[in-house]
Amino acid sequence: MADFLEAYRRLLAAIGAVERLLVILLILVIVASIGTQVVSRYVFDLPLVWVEELATYAFIWATFVGAGLGLKHGRHIRIGSFVSRMTPSRAAIFRLIGHAAVLCLAVVLVQQAWTVAGIESRRTSISLPVALPISLFFSIPLMVGMVSVALTTVFLALQELHRMVAGVAPVPIMADGLSGDGSDEDEDAAP
Repeated sequence: MADFLEAYRRLLAAIGAVERLLVILLILVIVASIGTQVVSRYVFDLPLVWVEELATYAFIWATFVGAGLGLKHGRHIRIGSFVSRMTPSRAAIFRLIGHAAVLCLAVVLVQQAWTVAGIESRRTSISLPVALPISLFFSIPLMVGMVSVALTTVFLALQELHRMVAGVAPVPIMADGLSGDGSDEDEDAAP
């Protein structure tokens, strides 16, 4: 099981590296497009119609891709006051319940986004220079983000189960990530 989890962790770390690069590029697109809009509007008095739509679509993609990346880094909001007062075995059970709830939500969102993508693909972008299906900017980013969340949540649940059975400490997915064990302490923090 430990070898499987390590291979799975490396896969998620590779996916996370791609997600990080994509989010960085998307943020650069947002900054460049809004900067271009400000210059074209206020310096040349010639606003570009498509720039705001491009920035909005880049923001949507960055949000959903960032959701998966944030989970890999252990950076999503947690309320640990309830679980931290429990015995370790009960806390592990509640973390597993939380992982199961997140996984169920991610799967439902992927299924619904798939259905909606078929409808959205009939419409195209409004002001971009190229007519692209609107599903590329709404349903597909949601699906991509939720598949990443689901894959990460499965890993965290398996890691929690392995931790319960073998008594091993959780390993962060990403180098600067948290363990995903629900504690508020970063693995790199001094004791």
